[in-house]
Amino acid sequence: MVKTSTLKHARTIAFFCLALVLAAPSLPEEPEYAEIHIFRPKQFQGGAVIFQVLANTQKLVHLSNGSRSILRVFKQGAIDFKLKASVFTSKTVSLGVVRGEKYYIKAGYDDGFGSKLSFVPLTATQGKEAFNDRSQFYRPKIKIIEDKENRFRALSEDDIYSVSIEEIENKDGAKPRLGWISPQRNFQRTEVGIFSLQLCLISEAESLNIKVLHNGDVFEELQDIPVADKKCSYTYISNLSLTPGSNKLEIYLTDEFGESKFSRSLTYKPQEKTSKRGLALIIGNSNYEHASDLSNPDNDAADMEKALVKLNFEVMKFSNLGNEEMKKAIGNYLLKLEEYSTGVVFYAGHGIQHGGRNYLIPVDVNLADELEITKKCFDTGSIITRMNLMEVETSVIMLDACRSDPFKGLDTRITDSTTGLTGTDAPPGTIVAFATAPGKTASDGTGRNGLYTQEILKHIYKPELKVEDLFKQVRVSVMNKSRNQQIPWETSSLVKDFYFYEQPN
Repeated sequence: MVKTSTLKHARTIAFFCLALVLAAPSLPEEPEYAEIHIFRPKQFQGGAVIFQVLANTQKLVHLSNGSRSILRVFKQGAIDFKLKASVFTSKTVSLGVVRGEKYYIKAGYDDGFGSKLSFVPLTATQGKEAFNDRSQFYRPKIKIIEDKENRFRALSEDDIYSVSIEEIENKDGAKPRLGWISPQRNFQRTEVGIFSLQLCLISEAESLNIKVLHNGDVFEELQDIPVADKKCSYTYISNLSLTPGSNKLEIYLTDEFGESKFSRSLTYKPQEKTSKRGLALIIGNSNYEHASDLSNPDNDAADMEKALVKLNFEVMKFSNLGNEEMKKAIGNYLLKLEEYSTGVVFYAGHGIQHGGRNYLIPVDVNLADELEITKKCFDTGSIITRMNLMEVETSVIMLDACRSDPFKGLDTRITDSTTGLTGTDAPPGTIVAFATAPGKTASDGTGRNGLYTQEILKHIYKPELKVEDLFKQVRVSVMNKSRNQQIPWETSSLVKDFYFYEQPN
């Protein structure tokens, strides 16, 4: 048996412990929000202007002359508060907001005459004194505001001045979305086996991921794409090889706010055509004997040939041509062009301007004197003129021909000759497209293709894109990727609409 005294002692200890627990102060609850007091004391001048207050670009409240507001902020961290008086006049205050704290910002005109906007954070002591000085504010009666989302309401019914509270909650962002640029509609039909998949990706996060599936297989997967613009965070462009029949596309987008799936189908029906749409001459010169070699023109020529064949052009493609070979290739092309109404010329390699004219440089030419340029290089103006005299309805000339300095290590006594190309007149029915601006050199690219050709190949498969608009899109892409160091341009006198990629009727 347990002795009675022992039981009494145990009960005493238990009651003592319980008393300590009950007497211990309760831990304070973590505050839910911070309060931002923004106020605008009375001013005679400029009083008719209504200010707008924004937080991190979110529109909050309006401040009329002699008014004040309390914003209840439910998230912590850096917040940019902006005061706008007009489209052209604004001031910004950045605060590191901590829950449980109170902040005071005074708005108004610094000079009292409405010419210099003021938006200044005050200390807690200064701010509280100014905010509670009722003589500086109009509308002494309380005004209770309730909206459907219960975002605006009065602090309490005991207040004798008008005040509104805006709750800036720590909201979850929306899941990523996309806009279909191409294909524009579901079950779209095409007769071309390469399709330009173009998507406008939309995300509220700092970065997002994309995975593209084609008929159940992963076609491409990109991680941590930086978000630059909330309206179209990233424009995805990629050329997709289709299989005959139905082609199912599945797009998975993920960011910190979730995952979204989108799908669309394409129908590819190859069709044997009895006639070609035009004749193309493609030349890629990479391996020079007396000038610096180029990495990508061979690849550019091969990939452009592949594209134009799929787009139903007859193609004459050559690589690393010397003077005699190049003369023969151009001559044969011009003879055969008589059978066609559309001519396309693509050249990748070294080019030069001399005497106000542009010349394409064969791989075996040594630019030791001016005669080498005029006699052994090929004047683009002469080629264009001969195409025009043959009454070709549409001529498209693409010159990725100013990659680097072909004079490096050569005789510098040559005068009136510079790297890069110059302007070229385009006869009626002709468009001449240059990789970069006059007198400038273009990037040979860090991948398989030169930068200019790379962007042409990205856009050439887009359905029903006029050639002028195609080169505009190429220009924007090249400028963005080169940080405005390379700016493509064109000279055009087209009289008919021309499309590289035509949709079936």
